[in-house]
Amino acid sequence: MPAHALDNVTLQLKWSHAFQFAGYYAAQQLGYYREAGLEVNIVAGADGGDTLQKVLDGRAQFGVGNSNLLLARKAGRPVVALAVIFQHSPSVLLVAQSAMHSGPRGLVGKRVMVEPQSEELLAYLRQEGIGAEQIVQLPHSQNVRDLIDGKVDAMTAYSTNEPYLLERAGFAYRLLSPLADGIDFYGDNLFTTEAQIAAHPARVAAFRQASLRGWEYAVAHPREVVEMMFKHYPGPYSREFYLYEAAAMKPLMRTDLIEVGYMNPVRWLHIADTYADLGLLPRGFSLRGFLYQSKPATDLRWLVAAAALLGLTGAIALYIYRVNRRLARALATSRQAEQALRHMAQHDTLTGLANRALFADRLEQALAGARREQQHLALLFIDLDGFKPVNDSLGHGVGDLLLKEVAQRLLHGVRHSDSVARLGGDEFVVLLRTVGTAGDALAMADKLCAALRPSYLLDGHRIDISASIGIALYPEHGADQTELTKNADSAMYAAKKNGRGGSALYQPPAPG
Repeated sequence: MPAHALDNVTLQLKWSHAFQFAGYYAAQQLGYYREAGLEVNIVAGADGGDTLQKVLDGRAQFGVGNSNLLLARKAGRPVVALAVIFQHSPSVLLVAQSAMHSGPRGLVGKRVMVEPQSEELLAYLRQEGIGAEQIVQLPHSQNVRDLIDGKVDAMTAYSTNEPYLLERAGFAYRLLSPLADGIDFYGDNLFTTEAQIAAHPARVAAFRQASLRGWEYAVAHPREVVEMMFKHYPGPYSREFYLYEAAAMKPLMRTDLIEVGYMNPVRWLHIADTYADLGLLPRGFSLRGFLYQSKPATDLRWLVAAAALLGLTGAIALYIYRVNRRLARALATSRQAEQALRHMAQHDTLTGLANRALFADRLEQALAGARREQQHLALLFIDLDGFKPVNDSLGHGVGDLLLKEVAQRLLHGVRHSDSVARLGGDEFVVLLRTVGTAGDALAMADKLCAALRPSYLLDGHRIDISASIGIALYPEHGADQTELTKNADSAMYAAKKNGRGGSALYQPPAPG
């Protein structure tokens, strides 16, 4: 403990105490803040009030906010992002199944509880062609009973929290996520102000470092931190709820790939561009001064590569939703729970196929074997043609049935030694562990195109859909999985450009 007096600071949370703030609790209870010379007052938010204003007013020195910090920055508020906790935002819309008929468009005219700091979800609706004035916005009660009892048709929520309560109540609902439609924002961002950094640079650096140290501990010891919460930060929920929340946060934090707190300027620029597309930020909005710099700037080329890796391995919201549903059941059965968690961490819960993480492992092993044995392999990137209109016209339930059937046809079409995975949405990938020639890979791709072409009879509907397949070969088209995936994806778009419903082999650009 420092010999001098501790520096008193306040951290303002967004909501009541929950595991989404676990790292800060761990930093305080394990003495990390005190070791850094800080006495930290952690203040819960009662109703999702204006955390931003409390930090700007000096009532708190640090706060937890969303990616709408960019909008505050544009409005002239001198906020600075210190660290990112969720690499993928958990913000979602929960909709009563009785009110859900045709995807997001079904929300037009419906009663929606909207909590503060929900600009990300309003941006998602706007991207879907739904203006804020087209829904009936109601103040958020923070109580899922309002949805269950029919007082509202939908509510903003976190995929890590409210689904547990609805599942326990046996309530039929649907989950709409921005991530499923390409809005991939950061979540739960630690922030401060320019004035704090200018006046107390060492204190800001010490608080950030101690907080991230606490987060590393919380991720590794969730049960211990839940007990800390019950003793020192009591909330309204059970231990089972907080453990469910902890497990649901893992695919959002991606600590298996990225250190806690990591912020990528390229990702922030993408978020700014998304806001710009929706008219909420000017095009080319500058991040200068917005991102905290505790060390010299990193080589931009490395940042771009890191962004590509994150995009390759990111989880999608539909995956998160179904993981949440199964975790609620799995956690009730303890050392079985651990087995279920391991399985769900590696498989898409809708189709049962391997997910991104498991497929990446399989591809890396296959590449190592191909290098060792001097063999060839092929990566097939598959995208369904016209899947979104199916969801929009017939509903996500029929869309889910279609994805399941596509998965089965792909599994039946490949060899036992090959692997099939669902990357998210209507994107699938196939690993052909051994191929003789490019012609062999093309023949397999054509076989799969043919297998997916016959009509699908689902829930009384006849659906005709095709697939475009891009092919990349090892070692001709890439020596590692990042390059192979990029080139297979490029070939898939070439197949679409050629008329859809067929396949294309990657063609390297002509020299010069």
